[in-house]
Parts: sequence; C-alpha cells; structure tokens
Amino acid sequence: MMTNVPTVRVRVPRKGEVPHLGTLSIEDWTTPCTVGTGGLIQASLKREGDKRTPVGTFPLRYGLYDAAARPGFARDLAFPFAPMSPEMIWEEEGENYNRLVFATDGERLGDSLMRQRDEPLFEVIVPIGFNDSVPEPGRGSALFIHAARADMSGTAGCIGVPADRLEEFARRLRPGMVIDIGYDDADGRPVCDETTPLEVVQFVGLERGPKLIVMGAVHGNEICGPEAILKAIADCRAGRLSIRRGTVTFVPVANMKAYRQGTREGDRNLNRDLREKTIPTDYEDKVGNRICALLREHDVLLDIHSFRGEGVPFVFAGPSDNTGLVEPFGLSAQEGQFAARLGTPVVIHGWLEVYARFLEERARLGFQSKAASEGVGTTEYMRFSGGYGVTLECGTHEDPAAVGVGYRAILNALAILGIIDAPMPPVALERAIRIVDVVLCREEGDRLEGAWRTGDAVPQGAVIARRADGEPVTAPAAGYIVFPNAKAVPGDGICYFGIDSARRF
Repeated sequence: MMTNVPTVRVRVPRKGEVPHLGTLSIEDWTTPCTVGTGGLIQASLKREGDKRTPVGTFPLRYGLYDAAARPGFARDLAFPFAPMSPEMIWEEEGENYNRLVFATDGERLGDSLMRQRDEPLFEVIVPIGFNDSVPEPGRGSALFIHAARADMSGTAGCIGVPADRLEEFARRLRPGMVIDIGYDDADGRPVCDETTPLEVVQFVGLERGPKLIVMGAVHGNEICGPEAILKAIADCRAGRLSIRRGTVTFVPVANMKAYRQGTREGDRNLNRDLREKTIPTDYEDKVGNRICALLREHDVLLDIHSFRGEGVPFVFAGPSDNTGLVEPFGLSAQEGQFAARLGTPVVIHGWLEVYARFLEERARLGFQSKAASEGVGTTEYMRFSGGYGVTLECGTHEDPAAVGVGYRAILNALAILGIIDAPMPPVALERAIRIVDVVLCREEGDRLEGAWRTGDAVPQGAVIARRADGEPVTAPAAGYIVFPNAKAVPGDGICYFGIDSARRF
C-alpha cells in the first residue's frame, strides 16, 4: 500500500440551504463542486435512483476520457487514464450491475459512457469505488467524478467539478488515492466534546434467547464496522432481518471522538487497558466505563475492525479453557464454533499471553513500564465478565469489500446464536494460528525485512526482521507473520510470530 498519498476531500455544509453544493480539495488546492441533488447519505442507506451521494472513504483506481473530444488529455498525467470507446457501458441493472461492460453486435445493455448529452459532462470521468468490489443490486451504481453542469446544479449522485477546472483536478491525482466524502462541520461547533454520547440501537425478540452485542469503530479510522452495522440496523427496521429470539445490541461507533476525527484514537487507544475507571481522566475512560457496563449485560460480542496493511480477513479468538492468572476461560468450545462460522478462513489466538511477555521485555530494556492489563480490550473484558467474544478483522481500512465481510459476519452471528431463523452457517475456517512470540524494536534502525502481511507463511530460518547493526532476526520455526509493522519505533512490536494451532475450532 502506498503511503503519504494526498486524499481527494469533498465537504458539504451540514446545514447548507443548497444540499448539493460543496468544496473539493487536494492538499492546498480547492474548487467548488456538486454532489447529488438530495445531498449526502450514509453509505449503507444509499439506494439506486435516490440522487444522493454516499458518505465515506472510497478508492479511486483509474479514469477514462473521450480521446476525440480531448486529444492528448492523458499526456504527462501521473494517474492512470484510458481512452473511452462507444462500446463502453456502465450497467445500472441486471447481472452486471455497477460494472463496466462492452456492448457487442449493437446490443444495448445500458447507458453508453459516450452517449451525447445536453452538456459534455462525461468527457473525463473517474469512477468512485463504491459498491463495486462485490456489487449489491440496488445499493447504487455509476458514481463518478465528472464535469459539473454550467449552473452547478445537483447530480444523480456523482461528484461534479467545474469543466474549466477538470484538467487541473486530473493533474493533481496520484495512483492509490482515495476520495473522502463527508460533511463540513467547521462551523464553530466542537466536532466532539467530552459529553458526546454513545449511540446504542437494540432489537429484542419476542422469544427467549442469547444476548449479542455488535460493536464498530473502537478505532475511529476503521469505518467498515459502522457501515456494516448501519446496514444491519436498516435491514432490521425494514423487516429484511427479523429478530426472533434474544437480543441484539448494535453500537455502530464505540469511539465517536476518534471516528469524527478520522483517527485511530481520540485521547488514547480505547482497546487497551479497558476497564471501569472510578475517576476517568480522558474521553476513552468515560466511553470505556459505559462499554464495560454494556458488555456485562450480554453473552456474546462481535467487535468489527479493519487493519492498515494488506492481508486476508481473519478472526481473533481467545485462549483455550484454563484456570491460569492471565486469562482464565471456560467457554472456548462455544467461542471456537462461533469464530469458525463467521465466514473468514483464518482464526488467530494467543494474544494476551504473548502481549504480557512483550510488556515484560519492554520493561527489561528500559522502556516505559506498562501493566499487563494494557493488553485488555473489548473481547478480553467480555471473557472476564463471563461471556465470550471475538474480534473480526475485515480487511484493509479502505477496501470497500471489508464492509461486506463485516455484514456477512453479523448475519452469520445472528444465525449461529439462533437469534434469526436461518440455517447454521458452514465452517469457513481453513487455518488456525497460535501467536507464540513477538519481535521487539529495540533501537532506531531495527526494521521489518520484507513486505509481510498478516497470515503470510514463513519457513524456519527465514529472515523476518533485521537489527540496526544488520543482524538478522529469523523465524524460529515454520510459521506465520502476524501484525507486521513497517513503521515500528523503539518500544513497538515489529511483528508477532505464530505457528499452526493444535486447537480444534
């Protein structure tokens, strides 16, 4: 993944008199822009034909241009642009919904990108990566950045840039960029203060059953959880999901301060040292007190996250049954079945024990001492409270497919627990990994060796990191890389190391 790539930022006033007018900026360059006639809408609620633009962060992969109308347009551009052809059609219905297809033998499949319109709006387009990785019919299609109308009227959901500024916009695009669409809250109000409440949405079945809590955005820059949860809430309200037994409680955004800032943390990491604080000292302490109370009221937790690097989705589970001091537990069979059927091929466990050893090694080397409770997050607290829970890592932060992974896991969780009437999901598990070690960054210059991803297999003796003096750090056995950190600084973990687990999930 590329780093330090500027973001295309679109902001619309939340209380503007004209809901379709906003600004688009790339670093210090800004231009007026238009959005859907109806303004913005939460991405999970976006629907075909609603003339609204989804809120969220989406990839920009490539652009297209009309070579006849704009000869030489793509010359010297860093962002990849390809010429259009009359056969290119963006499907807005049917089996190729929200796909670029090519018409054959004059067959009209949809709306040609080069069709003549009353204004030349589509001579240059950049598709927005919304609902396109695994398209869901009806959730919105054919969203582009293109030329705005001369009167700056609203679009059908696309982003419009003034025609005379379109080439300058294209010159500022870079490969790997994303577009961040949202409201401009810079109106003098605090984005989030210490009194901002948690939003909790609960559905109670009319028959007895277990109590499931589903949480998102414990880390504020991990947006797939809120998107997946809001889609599930919308489906419950519309009757597409019927809660028959027990209770499901949705917490779309656990850390609103971090979420509104677009950062991993507000004042600190909410998923560390999670416990009730008699005297809270920061926002996360206050939120944590409420989250702990909620967790104690439930039987099962599904906490939805995403990660920074590349890799396949996986589930983080707890320990085997034990009566030890670090994380005593007696529900590993139930939790294991739950983890194995959520829909991901990989389950990882062994976190807290190795994290405790990591903290001991930090202290031995003279880094700031931390208590073992630093490794306690939502799932660890859930087990402490007598229930069980897992962390679902849906994929890369910006990957639109991550929302689908989270949403399917919610459906599977409801089915596993019998909260909805649905068949028991099949076991998706292909590999279980037990974390057994961690490589600590001891000094400036210690670094990861190679472009590892979580779950990558490594043979015994392979170089996985290198010390500042060049000394290699090798894999002690055949195993797997977990949580590689290419930006580790002294005191951080460079990566964790796992082996094939002997546990049966």
